[in-house]
Amino acid sequence: MTGPPQRPFEEIVAEHGALVLRVCRALVGPTDAADAWSETFLSALQAYRRLPAGSNIRGWLVTIAHRKAID
Repeated sequence: MTGPPQRPFEEIVAEHGALVLRVCRALVGPTDAADAWSETFLSALQAYRRLPAGSNIRGWLVTIAHRKAID
């Protein structure tokens, strides 16, 4: 038995992209924020299928952004 289908990843980016960019700017400044944003969503895309249904996507993305920014 499978759970409900996941939302298209494009919807996730559209909904949370601005928040992730703000987090990245706060952590690395405006110069490196775009790179951290891209790395965040690349990692998220690669892991998205394995994300359990009902997960806190916003928190998940902010955690990834934080890790990418300090990396």
